[in-house]
Amino acid sequence: MEELLYIQNVTKTFGKFVALDHVNFSVNKKEFVCLLGPSGCGKTTLLRIIAGLEEPNVGSKILLEGKDITPLPPSKRNFGIVFQSYALFPNLTAYHNIAYGLKNKKLSKKAIDEKVREALSLVHLEHVKDRYPAQLSGGQQQRIALARALALSPTFLLLDEPLSALDAKVRLKLRIEIRKLQEKLGITTIMVTHDQEEALTMADKIVVMNNAKMEQIGTPQEVYEHPKTPFVADFIGTVNMLGQEGSTIAIRPEHIHIMDTQTKNSIKTKVKALEFRGAFYRLFLEIMDQSYQVSDGLLAVDVPASIVKKLDIDKESVLNAELPQNHLVTYA
Repeated sequence: MEELLYIQNVTKTFGKFVALDHVNFSVNKKEFVCLLGPSGCGKTTLLRIIAGLEEPNVGSKILLEGKDITPLPPSKRNFGIVFQSYALFPNLTAYHNIAYGLKNKKLSKKAIDEKVREALSLVHLEHVKDRYPAQLSGGQQQRIALARALALSPTFLLLDEPLSALDAKVRLKLRIEIRKLQEKLGITTIMVTHDQEEALTMADKIVVMNNAKMEQIGTPQEVYEHPKTPFVADFIGTVNMLGQEGSTIAIRPEHIHIMDTQTKNSIKTKVKALEFRGAFYRLFLEIMDQSYQVSDGLLAVDVPASIVKKLDIDKESVLNAELPQNHLVTYA
C-alpha cells in the first residue's frame, strides 16, 4: 500500500509533563487507523498535532506524501475533523451547518447546495436538513458533524472519540455506518478511541498507546493474538496473566480448552464461579497446581454452553484446563 502520512519523532511536552514521547508510525492511503489507549496516554494530543491544532516540540515532523506540513495551519492541511462534542452551531439548521465550511471556500450557491445534499445523502439524513441540532438525536448530530467534514472533500478524516457520547445501540450502528462510508469513499482515516472493541472491529491498523509512548502497532489480529507487552495483552480484550518460573504467561479465555482427561499441557482446576453469556459460559477457575500464580486469583475460561451442559459443569467441579502452547505469549 502507498504511504500517505508519516508521523516522525513526534514529541510534545507541557512544562515538565511529557504528553508524547518520540512517536513514529505511518498511515497508508485508504487505511483506517485507530489510536487506542487509556485516558491521558497522549492519543488526542497526537491527533490535534496531526490536525495542526497543537504545535509539537522542535524536531517533530508530520509528513504528507513526503512533504513536511508541520508548520502549516489547519486550514492548509485539507483534513476533515469530527470532534467528540460534535461542535455543531446551535443556531444553524443541519443543512447550514454542513454548508458553513463550504461558504468559506467561496463556492457558488449551486455548488454548495450540491455538496450539502450529497453529504446528507451519504449519512442518510436528507429528511432532517431543516432541523436545528436541538431537534436531532445524538446519533443524528454525530452524522451531521461527519457530513460537514466529508462535504469539504478532505484528503484525510480525523475522528476524536466520535462515538463515546452515544448509547450502546446507536454506537454499534454508527460504528458500522462510519466504516462502510470510509470504505465506500476510500478516505484515509485516523480515529482516536479508548474502546478496544471499537478499534478491533473498525481498524485496518491499531496504534496502541500508553504513557505518551507507542506500545505496539499492527492489525487488530496481530495486537490481539500477539501482544508485544503485558500492557497490550491486558488492555485489549480479556486475558489471563500467569506467573511461572520467573516469567509471565498470557492466554485468552477462549484459547483454554476444558478436557475430560489430563494432558501434558493441562492443569487441574476447580470451578469457583460461572457466568452465563448466551452461546458460552465464562468459568472462573481456581488453579490447584501451585507452580502457577494467576494475577487476578482465578483463571477465566470461555466454554461453549453445549460443553458445559455435556460435562455437567457446576460450582466446585474439578476440571482439566489445557493451555495450548501455540496460544501462549511469554514475557520475561
